[in-house]
Amino acid sequence: MRYENVCIEALDYVLPDSEVTTASIERMLSRVSRRLGLGSGFIEALTGVRARRFWDADVTPSLAATRAAERVLKRTGIPRADVQALISTSVCKDFLEPSTASLVHGNLGLSTECLNFDLGNACLGFVMGMATVANMIELRQIETGMVVAGEGSRAVTSATVKTLLRPGVVFADLVDNLATLTLGSGAVAMILTHRSRSRSGHRLLGGVTLAATEYNHLCVGTEAGMKTEPAKLLSEGVRLAARTWERLRAELGIDAADEYILHQVGRANHDALTSALALPPDRALRVYADLGNVGAAGVPLTLAMAVEEGRVTAGTRVALMGIGSGLNCAMMGVEW
Repeated sequence: MRYENVCIEALDYVLPDSEVTTASIERMLSRVSRRLGLGSGFIEALTGVRARRFWDADVTPSLAATRAAERVLKRTGIPRADVQALISTSVCKDFLEPSTASLVHGNLGLSTECLNFDLGNACLGFVMGMATVANMIELRQIETGMVVAGEGSRAVTSATVKTLLRPGVVFADLVDNLATLTLGSGAVAMILTHRSRSRSGHRLLGGVTLAATEYNHLCVGTEAGMKTEPAKLLSEGVRLAARTWERLRAELGIDAADEYILHQVGRANHDALTSALALPPDRALRVYADLGNVGAAGVPLTLAMAVEEGRVTAGTRVALMGIGSGLNCAMMGVEW
């Protein structure tokens, strides 16, 4: 898919104040790690994640997303009445029903005519939300839409620590649950507009998706935890990403980008992806070390930080690269 008339008008994010270090989680697990013969620092050594953030216990996904949305509305000055669609894309949800989007919509006081709904696709949710809003804009169904995600990892991390402290836990159990111990929290909001209404001119050029759902069992998450098959998940995810990158290059007629925005999982995934796709490592910002894996918020949060750091400026060509359990992969091109 290619877009001629879609712009990313702005994006903004909010992070929790509370930092939880990997060292503190390892101390909680010291009893089991000693029994299994694991030295201190083993989680950080394996994942590259030094810390992550936790919201206060009373901060829901909708509240976190609302805070980010308020920031992006203030940044752009776009009237709330002009927002014609709101999509919530986080893995985390307040309830099974109503939709998280309806809660954010109500918190923001958006128009009764503003379409609002949840869209979920694991860590790919935000990128797919961008594509959905972009399609509506390109078809002139709407002129302005917003995508939000509010992710929180406090509850699932606590539940996983309790699980790993039970009697009889073996090394394989720790490996299965290791990914949960890298999860972080954060919220992001993005406004997309028709090109004729854009002041920023940050063009969304298009995107592609590919699926490898024969591997939908490699990462399975619940409220109580997330179990993975790390080695297989990594190898098949990278294989899928390589095919998707080739399709994106063909679709947009590009050989390379100036900056690569990868979903933030951990060191092994980041290194494997940049190596397999022959991406210059210095053009792919790493934020997982201090934020962990923030789910669907990962790609847009990394983009926002790359803009803040001056890595993405006017004219920069950016490749957004997301992989989500399922397996699914989506990539998009942006001309900033």
